[in-house]
Amino acid sequence: FREIITLVLAPLMVRYFGKLAPIAAGGATTMDTTFPIIIKTSGKEYSIASIYHGFVTDFTVPFFVTLWCGLKKNKKQIVIA
Repeated sequence: FREIITLVLAPLMVRYFGKLAPIAAGGATTMDTTFPIIIKTSGKEYSIASIYHGFVTDFTVPFFVTLWCGLKKNKKQIVIA
């Protein structure tokens, strides 16, 4: 769903929110699926930012999921009776 929204609304995002908006909205897909439309709407000068954003987003997810699951597991449960 996120990819479709980015693909369809990228020109509007650039017009109203700036050239980095489609990159932020695309998430991890900015380095592959939504890359062509981002380059077309934002410009070639944002290609490195798009690839970097997609790479970082894609490869940090497993670490953050593990971190959050670990925090929840160690959290004490408060029961109000």
